[in-house]
Amino acid sequence: MPEAHPDHVGLPALYGAEVTAFRRRWKLHVIAPGPEVVVGPVDLGPADTMVVPRPEDPGRYMIDLEGEEVPVLPRETAVHQLEAHGFVVAEEARDDSKRDHGWTQVASALWTAPCRPTR
Repeated sequence: MPEAHPDHVGLPALYGAEVTAFRRRWKLHVIAPGPEVVVGPVDLGPADTMVVPRPEDPGRYMIDLEGEEVPVLPRETAVHQLEAHGFVVAEEARDDSKRDHGWTQVASALWTAPCRPTR
């Protein structure tokens, strides 16, 4: 996994990655502090794999879905596309046991992760 650009190490993660299911497709955006979109939309594929999440699942501490079926986050694809576009999920978020490798579910089909540029 690439590392954040040295100019951004030790600073707060000012960029945010968002992965959302829209019209049955996963889309990735990276939002700058502005808040303008600096990457996206990047298509991550179909949102056709569903799961009934549990509150104790990593990344779901902010949302209570009460048995609702939700699409499964394509985390590996999202991380690969982030890296391909010059970003990496912030290390402190990846190390947070409450998150799913840095990702947090904030709506039934919306995940976010703080990120930093690599270039």
